[in-house]
Amino acid sequence: MSASNDDVSKLIKKKLQTTMIGALARFEENFGHLWGHFKDPNEPLTPEEEKFADTWDYTRNQILNQGNSQIRNIDKDLETNFGNTKTRYYYNFGKPRERG
Repeated sequence: MSASNDDVSKLIKKKLQTTMIGALARFEENFGHLWGHFKDPNEPLTPEEEKFADTWDYTRNQILNQGNSQIRNIDKDLETNFGNTKTRYYYNFGKPRERG
């Protein structure tokens, strides 16, 4: 049994989303201290942390927008390159007999 374009599309989209979110999380883990990511929420950010936080928010949004744009293109690319791969059934009941 082969998968339909819809099934393949869902699998690819999920993997791309997981990759995007995972990559953003690694950046936050490794560089989040620059924009106060691990600070007590009640503690104000320094001017430098504010600057890095603004830069991070802008960069994060660009990454998510680009990734989501590519995710939206998956269905179009699958249809263009592989056509409709949904399983179709055709029944052949033989040649009709003449009544006589």
